[in-house]
Amino acid sequence: MRWTELVLSVLLLSALPATAQDDQPPLENGQPLEQNGTLDDLREISGAVIDQTMTRLGEDFYSLFAQKLSDEFDDLEENLTIKERPTALSGSIISVLHRRKAIYRTALSPGRDQVEAKVDEAIKVVRSYVTRWRIERYLQDTFDVDYDEI
Repeated sequence: MRWTELVLSVLLLSALPATAQDDQPPLENGQPLEQNGTLDDLREISGAVIDQTMTRLGEDFYSLFAQKLSDEFDDLEENLTIKERPTALSGSIISVLHRRKAIYRTALSPGRDQVEAKVDEAIKVVRSYVTRWRIERYLQDTFDVDYDEI
């Protein structure tokens, strides 16, 4: 088979309609989610630790932090972000964010021996912050609006 015949046969096969797709009803003509009752079953992702690190040092911090955080909190519903900003001289600046608010920030030097101590310090700060945040949220006046509307 020559090259031109091969290209022509591939083009012809790709132009043919797929028979498996013809048997299924189109997705856009289905019943809306609001009528199925499944919209109420959908929930936000909660308890996620998002990795925004760039270097091996930041990755070490993130993995150890996520492991110790899951050991500490079984029912964490708050999402946290680990963000790293590498610097030329001092290693990296690591931040732990909750709802785009920095709750912990530290500088890690290029040596990896201090990572575990900084992770333990970050876990302690996060534990205190989450406890305080939950209490403040519980005590908020939500007579007119719900928590997610504030």
